[in-house]
Amino acid sequence: MRLLIISLLIFIAAGCGKALKEVQKVARWGRFELLLHENDWQNPFTGVRLEAVFTSPGGREIRVYGFYDGDGQGGVSGDVFKVRFSPGELGRWSYHTSSNKPVLDGLSGEFECTGSDARGPLSYDPGEPWYLKWASGELFFESGANDPECFLAKRFISQEERFAGIDYLAGAGCNILYMGMVNAGPGDGTPEMKVTPWLGGFDKPDFDMICLDFMNRLEGVLDRMLELDMVAHLVFYLDDCCAVSDSITPEQEEMLFRYTVARFGSYPNLIWNLAEEFEECFDTLWCENRAALLKKLDPLHHPVTVHQLSADSFTFAGSPNFDLTAIQYNTTDPDSLNAAVIKVRGQVKSAGRPVPVSFIEWTPIGPSQAEQARKGIWSIALAGGTYQIFNKEDKGPMSADFARWAEHWRYAAILRGVMESLPLGRMAPDNSLVSRGFCLAGPANTYLVYQPEGGEFILELPAGDRSLSVSWIDPRTGEKKEAGKVQAGLNRFNTPTDEDWALIVRGDI
Repeated sequence: MRLLIISLLIFIAAGCGKALKEVQKVARWGRFELLLHENDWQNPFTGVRLEAVFTSPGGREIRVYGFYDGDGQGGVSGDVFKVRFSPGELGRWSYHTSSNKPVLDGLSGEFECTGSDARGPLSYDPGEPWYLKWASGELFFESGANDPECFLAKRFISQEERFAGIDYLAGAGCNILYMGMVNAGPGDGTPEMKVTPWLGGFDKPDFDMICLDFMNRLEGVLDRMLELDMVAHLVFYLDDCCAVSDSITPEQEEMLFRYTVARFGSYPNLIWNLAEEFEECFDTLWCENRAALLKKLDPLHHPVTVHQLSADSFTFAGSPNFDLTAIQYNTTDPDSLNAAVIKVRGQVKSAGRPVPVSFIEWTPIGPSQAEQARKGIWSIALAGGTYQIFNKEDKGPMSADFARWAEHWRYAAILRGVMESLPLGRMAPDNSLVSRGFCLAGPANTYLVYQPEGGEFILELPAGDRSLSVSWIDPRTGEKKEAGKVQAGLNRFNTPTDEDWALIVRGDI
């Protein structure tokens, strides 16, 4: 997935008209980028207001904020302001700008949105609510890394090391990486792990001044992830950020949110997360307000969530401002994980807004705990949930050496391949069909069974299902073994070995 970018460089000179006559072409779900110049300001982040209204071929208006970008080429000083927009409707678009600066105000133009095979942005679909979807309709089965949270910290690793880590994860079959923008508290690691998006450092952050060095770093990471079809799970506040939350004003905080969405909201591969373990420093009203702000600011409506302290429930069940969970649940026990996902699914459904149930942190998983990770992810998936693996060292500092968890990613890639081969959007957990273990049942006579421990079990296939094909899947290798046919009714199975196994039952396809 590669984002096509069209940049319009507009020079404002005395006597020149403000309308751009040439009609540019922008691929659907590509990026239209308006680049402007203005140097009449004391603080470009608080002293310049810039926005543009884009009008679709069908007449729909979409408001997008602009942002300051230094020299426009990665330098932190300059006079460049940009507006970015990703069109999803084919045909002729128009735009006009408004600003408190005359040079930036009243600009207008048009561009043509042409066809492309881009998947578009990731979003929540209430019609098929249990998994996020790309605009193309393709389901997103989340499978990736939750650590290191401080991935964006300047002193933690170099940008080259970040790219190498992203390359490794993508090559290993991961499609998501968790990372945070603010980590300034005393409780989460060494000074090398601190992250801040403001000028002034960690001790004296200037909440009125965005650090462009940080934003350039984040943009490089998002570009790399976009090239490799990976999603960034981007957290505004990591845990233990009370010193920041107690000091920043609502207006300063809103400026950070507005800037972040303005600069990165045209990227399709994003999930917004308000805060990690939000209860430490924020209340539910703050979460609702900030989630609503993201909904207002973000033209592509990327999914919004918030991470909470360990619980088998979602604090914001039923809220229209949240599009998925970000559950922390401190166990690796397969039965507990499976039951917790099913419980949360029931909770959000009963609250009137079913959303994807994502378990992103379920106790630290060390490099030596590959078996626990394997059984955990299968147990979550068979309950109709998705996961991130909290790939944290047993002891010591966080590590960006993702290869230390190579076996974990290999197991996750096997599971992801199995899940993506199923009609997931129409499947649901139904453990009543098996005498033990877990079962995911769906249309077209499709069933997936997982047994964390080997041995004998019974699977009940409802009446009406005719002769169905059966295959064993080895979760350790991905090897598939055909196991004949079965009929409706009670069917007795015995796993090929006494280890964990998966069983797929399908109708003729």
